[in-house]
Amino acid sequence: MVEETPSSRPDLHRLMPARRPLGFLSAAMGGLGFALPAAVGLRMAAPSRPVVAVTGDGSAIYGIQALWSAAHYGVGALFVVLANGRYAVMDRLAEKSGAGKAPWPVFTEVSLSATARSFGCPATRVDSYDDLVAVLDEIVPDLGSRTEPLLLEVTVIPDTEFHP
Repeated sequence: MVEETPSSRPDLHRLMPARRPLGFLSAAMGGLGFALPAAVGLRMAAPSRPVVAVTGDGSAIYGIQALWSAAHYGVGALFVVLANGRYAVMDRLAEKSGAGKAPWPVFTEVSLSATARSFGCPATRVDSYDDLVAVLDEIVPDLGSRTEPLLLEVTVIPDTEFHP
């Protein structure tokens, strides 16, 4: 598991505990764009190891070109992008600091699944829990032997709170 979604990190730690070295990777420096290239590199280093990256769409945009490498080098990682069309955690931090409304715009018109496909990476947009479960039930059992990457753009509502 490669994680770059701070608001979901506690849930991911609870649901996906690391049971072996490099079982749960997360950046501690606060920069954006870690998850996608980290997942590609991890899978290239250990090609039979299943790799899932969970990231927000705002973070994914900063390293989206990693999907080209995944597609062209046969890196069978699963990229789960939680898409709320904004930098929701950054919005909450701006509000918490007293700065008021964040100065950056939302980007609801950006389609990460379309962007992934433009890099040659298969992608699916998932708009419901049932659809997500169906896709994961199909993909996860053979994740360790996949040679084709897949991006799942999972629509989510923005978090209204963030407690770092």
